[in-house]
Amino acid sequence: MNQAPDIKPYYRVIYATILIIAFLWCAGIIAAPLWKNETDVRGGVSQFLYTFYSKSCHQLDDRSLHIAGNKLGTCARCTTIYFGFLLTTILYPLVKNLGNLYLPPIGFLLFGALLVALDAGLDTFDILKNTFTSREITGAIIGLLLPFYIIPGTIRLFHEFFTPPKIVPKK
Repeated sequence: MNQAPDIKPYYRVIYATILIIAFLWCAGIIAAPLWKNETDVRGGVSQFLYTFYSKSCHQLDDRSLHIAGNKLGTCARCTTIYFGFLLTTILYPLVKNLGNLYLPPIGFLLFGALLVALDAGLDTFDILKNTFTSREITGAIIGLLLPFYIIPGTIRLFHEFFTPPKIVPKK
Protein backbone atom coordinates (compact mmCIF):
# COMPACT_ATOMS: atom_id res chain seq x y z
CA MET A 1 0.00 0.00 0.00
CA ASN A 2 1.38 3.44 -1.00
CA GLN A 3 1.84 5.80 1.88
CA ALA A 4 1.91 9.57 1.52
CA PRO A 5 5.38 11.02 2.05
CA ASP A 6 6.06 12.48 5.48
CA ILE A 7 5.68 16.28 5.47
CA LYS A 8 7.95 17.94 7.99
CA PRO A 9 6.86 21.37 9.33
CA TYR A 10 9.78 23.15 7.68
CA TYR A 11 8.60 21.87 4.25
CA ARG A 12 5.60 24.19 4.62
CA VAL A 13 7.84 27.07 5.70
CA ILE A 14 10.03 26.58 2.62
CA TYR A 15 6.98 26.42 0.35
CA ALA A 16 5.44 29.52 1.98
CA THR A 17 8.74 31.40 1.63
CA ILE A 18 8.95 30.58 -2.09
CA LEU A 19 5.30 31.61 -2.52
CA ILE A 20 5.78 34.92 -0.69
CA ILE A 21 8.91 35.76 -2.69
CA ALA A 22 7.13 34.94 -5.97
CA PHE A 23 4.14 37.06 -4.96
CA LEU A 24 6.28 40.05 -3.95
CA TRP A 25 8.35 39.71 -7.15
CA CYS A 26 5.18 39.82 -9.29
CA ALA A 27 3.67 42.61 -7.20
CA GLY A 28 6.76 44.70 -7.89
CA ILE A 29 6.37 44.16 -11.65
CA ILE A 30 2.88 45.65 -11.41
CA ALA A 31 3.71 48.35 -8.84
CA ALA A 32 6.52 49.85 -10.95
CA PRO A 33 4.25 51.24 -13.69
CA LEU A 34 1.37 52.05 -11.34
CA TRP A 35 3.59 54.21 -9.14
CA LYS A 36 5.88 55.63 -11.84
CA ASN A 37 4.18 59.03 -12.07
CA GLU A 38 3.82 59.49 -8.30
CA THR A 39 5.84 62.26 -6.64
CA ASP A 40 5.89 60.77 -3.15
CA VAL A 41 7.78 57.75 -1.85
CA ARG A 42 5.90 55.49 -4.29
CA GLY A 43 7.63 57.23 -7.20
CA GLY A 44 10.98 56.42 -5.63
CA VAL A 45 9.92 52.83 -5.08
CA SER A 46 8.88 52.63 -8.73
CA GLN A 47 12.29 53.87 -9.89
CA PHE A 48 14.00 51.39 -7.56
CA LEU A 49 11.85 48.55 -8.96
CA TYR A 50 12.66 49.42 -12.58
CA THR A 51 16.37 49.55 -11.69
CA PHE A 52 16.12 46.28 -9.72
CA TYR A 53 14.43 44.39 -12.57
CA SER A 54 16.80 45.90 -15.15
CA LYS A 55 19.54 43.63 -13.76
CA SER A 56 17.75 40.57 -15.17
CA CYS A 57 15.57 41.99 -17.98
CA HIS A 58 16.16 44.31 -20.94
CA GLN A 59 12.80 46.06 -20.31
CA LEU A 60 12.49 47.18 -23.94
CA ASP A 61 9.37 49.31 -24.25
CA ASP A 62 8.23 47.72 -27.51
CA ARG A 63 8.57 44.23 -26.01
CA SER A 64 6.78 45.01 -22.77
CA LEU A 65 3.18 44.99 -21.66
CA HIS A 66 1.85 48.30 -20.37
CA ILE A 67 -0.46 49.35 -17.58
CA ALA A 68 -1.56 52.89 -16.74
CA GLY A 69 0.39 54.06 -19.80
CA ASN A 70 3.71 52.71 -18.49
CA LYS A 71 5.59 49.51 -19.26
CA LEU A 72 5.60 46.78 -16.65
CA GLY A 73 8.75 46.25 -14.60
CA THR A 74 9.83 43.44 -16.94
CA CYS A 75 9.34 42.59 -20.61
CA ALA A 76 6.49 40.38 -21.81
CA ARG A 77 8.54 37.14 -21.73
CA CYS A 78 9.92 37.77 -18.24
CA THR A 79 6.50 38.84 -16.99
CA THR A 80 4.92 35.57 -18.13
CA ILE A 81 7.82 33.58 -16.68
CA TYR A 82 7.31 35.17 -13.27
CA PHE A 83 3.52 35.10 -13.27
CA GLY A 84 3.55 31.50 -14.59
CA PHE A 85 5.90 30.63 -11.74
CA LEU A 86 3.57 32.31 -9.24
CA LEU A 87 0.50 30.52 -10.61
CA THR A 88 2.12 27.09 -10.47
CA THR A 89 3.52 27.81 -7.02
CA ILE A 90 0.01 28.66 -5.78
CA LEU A 91 -1.39 25.45 -7.29
CA TYR A 92 1.58 23.23 -6.41
CA PRO A 93 0.17 21.73 -3.16
CA LEU A 94 -2.98 20.73 -5.05
CA VAL A 95 -0.92 18.85 -7.64
CA LYS A 96 2.04 17.53 -5.63
CA ASN A 97 2.58 16.52 -2.04
CA LEU A 98 5.15 18.75 -0.31
CA GLY A 99 6.72 15.57 1.04
CA ASN A 100 7.61 14.44 -2.49
CA LEU A 101 11.31 15.25 -2.78
CA TYR A 102 11.77 13.96 -6.31
CA LEU A 103 12.13 16.16 -9.36
CA PRO A 104 10.42 15.44 -12.68
CA PRO A 105 12.65 14.25 -15.53
CA ILE A 106 15.04 17.06 -16.52
CA GLY A 107 13.88 16.72 -20.12
CA PHE A 108 10.72 18.71 -19.39
CA LEU A 109 12.75 21.64 -18.09
CA LEU A 110 15.23 21.41 -20.96
CA PHE A 111 12.36 21.38 -23.46
CA GLY A 112 10.93 24.58 -21.99
CA ALA A 113 14.35 26.22 -21.99
CA LEU A 114 14.93 25.10 -25.58
CA LEU A 115 11.66 26.75 -26.67
CA VAL A 116 12.75 30.04 -25.09
CA ALA A 117 16.22 29.76 -26.62
CA LEU A 118 14.81 29.00 -30.07
CA ASP A 119 12.32 31.87 -29.91
CA ALA A 120 15.00 34.33 -28.79
CA GLY A 121 17.80 32.90 -30.95
CA LEU A 122 15.86 32.76 -34.20
CA ASP A 123 14.84 36.39 -33.65
CA THR A 124 18.36 37.51 -32.70
CA PHE A 125 19.87 36.02 -35.87
CA ASP A 126 17.04 37.39 -38.07
CA ILE A 127 15.94 33.90 -39.09
CA LEU A 128 12.39 34.19 -37.78
CA LYS A 129 10.99 37.22 -35.98
CA ASN A 130 9.28 36.40 -32.73
CA THR A 131 6.06 38.04 -31.64
CA PHE A 132 4.43 39.13 -28.41
CA THR A 133 2.51 35.87 -28.51
CA SER A 134 5.58 33.67 -29.01
CA ARG A 135 7.46 35.49 -26.25
CA GLU A 136 4.52 35.17 -23.87
CA ILE A 137 3.89 31.48 -24.66
CA THR A 138 7.54 30.43 -24.33
CA GLY A 139 7.88 32.48 -21.12
CA ALA A 140 4.73 30.98 -19.67
CA ILE A 141 5.84 27.42 -20.46
CA ILE A 142 9.13 27.76 -18.62
CA GLY A 143 7.48 29.72 -15.79
CA LEU A 144 4.84 27.02 -15.31
CA LEU A 145 7.50 24.28 -15.24
CA LEU A 146 10.05 25.84 -12.88
CA PRO A 147 8.19 25.34 -9.57
CA PHE A 148 8.17 21.57 -10.14
CA TYR A 149 11.97 21.72 -9.88
CA ILE A 150 12.57 24.63 -7.50
CA ILE A 151 10.06 23.68 -4.78
CA PRO A 152 11.01 20.00 -4.32
CA GLY A 153 14.68 20.81 -5.00
CA THR A 154 14.78 23.42 -2.25
CA ILE A 155 12.83 21.23 0.16
CA ARG A 156 15.15 18.30 -0.61
CA LEU A 157 18.22 20.48 -0.02
CA PHE A 158 17.00 21.41 3.45
CA HIS A 159 15.79 17.84 4.11
CA GLU A 160 19.24 16.44 3.38
CA PHE A 161 20.84 19.16 5.50
CA PHE A 162 18.57 18.55 8.51
CA THR A 163 18.28 14.76 8.31
CA PRO A 164 21.10 12.94 10.05
CA PRO A 165 22.68 10.21 7.96
CA LYS A 166 21.61 6.65 8.68
CA ILE A 167 24.45 4.65 10.10
CA VAL A 168 24.39 1.09 8.91
CA PRO A 169 26.37 -1.29 11.11
CA LYS A 170 29.04 -3.35 9.39
CA LYS A 171 28.44 -7.05 9.22
